[in-house]
Amino acid sequence: MAMVERNPVCTKTAVDTAWALFCRLHDTPSRDHADQLIHWLGEDPRHVRAFDEALTLWALAGAALVKPVLEDVRRSGPDLQ
Repeated sequence: MAMVERNPVCTKTAVDTAWALFCRLHDTPSRDHADQLIHWLGEDPRHVRAFDEALTLWALAGAALVKPVLEDVRRSGPDLQ
């Protein structure tokens, strides 16, 4: 039985595009930027998966930035102002 080569669900290019569209909308929200993202998402179901990956990376990066701060707060105890 021959092995069939399959394309990855989300190509690096699709995730890069999703990331760029998300950042543009996040940094400078506008109806035009939202419409561009919506249009791109509707072009291919794989774009939705790529967008999900981009949002997951964004969330994980935020969690990585917050974790050290939370650990410092736990170590130092409550702030008694």
